[in-house]
Amino acid sequence: MIRAVLFDMDGTLLDSEDFITWSFLEASRIVGVEVDEDAIRRNIGRPLEEFSSLVFGGLGREKHLELMRVRAKLVEENWRRMIRVFDDVPEVLGLLRSKGFRLAVASSSKLERIVEYLGYFNILGLFDTVSGVVDGVRGKPYPDVILRALSTMGVGADEAVYVGDREVDCLAARSAGVGFVLVNRNNYRYDQGVCRPDYAVGSLRPLPDLLLYINKK
Repeated sequence: MIRAVLFDMDGTLLDSEDFITWSFLEASRIVGVEVDEDAIRRNIGRPLEEFSSLVFGGLGREKHLELMRVRAKLVEENWRRMIRVFDDVPEVLGLLRSKGFRLAVASSSKLERIVEYLGYFNILGLFDTVSGVVDGVRGKPYPDVILRALSTMGVGADEAVYVGDREVDCLAARSAGVGFVLVNRNNYRYDQGVCRPDYAVGSLRPLPDLLLYINKK
């Protein structure tokens, strides 16, 4: 019986992936670094340190630090006008809560950033708990943020599903022992050879009925 629904943030709740990509491209342009846009998009969802290693691994330390400082400034100055909540999110979260499901966010973003974003968009209060990267808690594909959310809610892995949009989300769900629902909003070229989802939807709107179907099986 599914009692809890855990959500990825970027690309699942928030329409933020174009902004994330832009922030790295623009920071790279400003500091004079060449970067592969596909590599940026492919690694969204990983913790910032791991993302940076995969995308900017050849940079020297000082250049990398400069790029990260510029990018942090761009993010702080622009995220409020360039990120939005997907239209289906408030409605679906409210419906899930009305049906008795516990809700959580489990993201590779730093915890304080998750709280800031969700608070700004007035959806933070819809979640029972929020789990992000803090000391001792690793981001995806490690299962840490999912396991922390489950522990905080007192929910077993067999009583939860994780909803995300990337292979890294699926891998983290598998490692945590929870089911995975892929939400593929923007025709992202999801590679099922990396990790096969249990179910796939094109938006969050079918999710309540899907969960009720799962619980009737």
